[in-house]
Amino acid sequence: MIRLTAALLAAALVAPLALSAQEVVPIRAEDQARLDGLNAAAGEALRQVLGQGDSQQIADATRALRGAAQAADSDSVAALAGDWSCRMTKLGGNLPAVSYPPFRCRFAAMEGVMTFEKLTGSQRTRGFLRSDGERVVYLGSSFVQGEEPRAYDDFPETVDLSAGETLPDVGVLEVTGPGSARILFPRPYRESVLNVLTLTR
Repeated sequence: MIRLTAALLAAALVAPLALSAQEVVPIRAEDQARLDGLNAAAGEALRQVLGQGDSQQIADATRALRGAAQAADSDSVAALAGDWSCRMTKLGGNLPAVSYPPFRCRFAAMEGVMTFEKLTGSQRTRGFLRSDGERVVYLGSSFVQGEEPRAYDDFPETVDLSAGETLPDVGVLEVTGPGSARILFPRPYRESVLNVLTLTR
């Protein structure tokens, strides 16, 4: 597996992924709004879990969100490289909470960018990390097993939700310990209000 030097990773986090000497990958306006509304989405989802969920659903939500977020600097992001056990918990929306069995996920440092992919399960995602102000965000593509994901910068500003399951997928990375992290996906296009992908190893 390719690993970034500290200098390359620091550059990747200070500036968005470079497509060319003059161009960077922008965050779609709709996705920026989703990212900026993370706390509102989390509050809405938790109100539904606490107001309508049973004891198991409340326990699942608590487990997914337990652990304070640490500062995600270049060193902590570089340390993410490798394979992880990842568990998806969907909060709010169709049901108060749904938690799935563990899957396999992988962070990989490639050409100055930290990439991420959910490797198993029928619902998958593939993309990369970049900075967005003081936080580290994930920009990628959701897709189903057997299909090819779309490069994030290939998505148009307006997405046809009836065209399939390959859709823009965005989240906020939170490192919670030396062997734990999570990605919070606010207002995904399907099913829920907040998806929490919990990572452990």
